[in-house]
Amino acid sequence: MLRAEPNSAFSWDFTVYDDGVPVAKIDLAWIREEGDVIIDAVPCQMYRDGLLGDFVLEAGGFTLARASKPSVFLREFGITYDERRFTLKAQSALRRAFDLFEGEERIGVIEPDHTFTRKMTVNLPETMPLAVRVFIVWLVILMWKRAAQSPS
Repeated sequence: MLRAEPNSAFSWDFTVYDDGVPVAKIDLAWIREEGDVIIDAVPCQMYRDGLLGDFVLEAGGFTLARASKPSVFLREFGITYDERRFTLKAQSALRRAFDLFEGEERIGVIEPDHTFTRKMTVNLPETMPLAVRVFIVWLVILMWKRAAQSPS
């Protein structure tokens, strides 16, 4: 099980831990929905391909995973990697927790430790590559950041 924590109280940059050991550092761009991540000493890029395009995880010039939003109104992504398809979607309109599905089966969950924190517990299948699990964490961070910056 992974944990992700913001680097400071006001930061949208996160460190991802596996059993207390840092395994990834996510640095979000200030303006665009993109970021750099170092996973086990391998630099990767996460970015949105164009204004309304897919979200992409890339390393060494190769695409490792893609995520698309079926609607700008839904907090949901269709994710593909290694010819497998997943759905990441918010548990409800009022909660910040997200479930990961493969087909109809819920196979993972990402949720904040409590209401007033951005620290999160990441329970995704360990059979998924670490880079893909970190990419999914990044997608959740983007949704949380959008919600925090939107007018209430």
